[in-house]
Parts: sequence; structure tokens; C-alpha cells
Amino acid sequence: MSLSLSVSRILILSGLALALTACVSAEERAQMAEAQRSADRAECQNLGFEPETEAFSECLLKLREIRAQEQHTQAVERARQDYLFNGPWPYWRPYPYRYW
Repeated sequence: MSLSLSVSRILILSGLALALTACVSAEERAQMAEAQRSADRAECQNLGFEPETEAFSECLLKLREIRAQEQHTQAVERARQDYLFNGPWPYWRPYPYRYW
């Protein structure tokens, strides 16, 4: 249960970080990236991994993979919504009846 709680906490934090990166300068992005790395390190330590070990590095990598997968999923969802509402049809879906 604590693992799913910590993963959801990470996903929420990464979502907030993504929302905040929309209108920020390069320095602010660097600070946010460093804050994310620090949060990832703290999360892996909370999960019981010792710093500077291979397992700790794998934990950090897994957190990055989760974040990247979430970004990809969000991008696919946005693209799907754009296609449904701005697609080749004049309405939100194709004509539901057969053409005779």
C-alpha cells in the first residue's frame, strides 16, 4: 500500500512540475529539475534504498521512466482529443448510419 501511495505522490508532484514548466525561464526550469531530482532521491531513500548503490540508481531510473510514460500518455490523450474535436468530420463523430 505504501508503494502505491508513494508512486501516486510522485505522479502528482511530476504533474505539478509539468504544469509549472509552461511559462518559466531556463533558470527556473533548471531549479525545478534539481528540485525533482532531490524529490526523487528522497523518495528512493524513503523506500529504503541506500544512496550511491546500484539499486538506488535503478530506483531513480524507474521514477524517470514512470514520469516519461505519464508524459507520453498525456500527449497521446491530448492528440486523441484534438482529433475527435478537430478531426475530418464536421461533428464530433462520423455519421452513425449507413449510406444507402
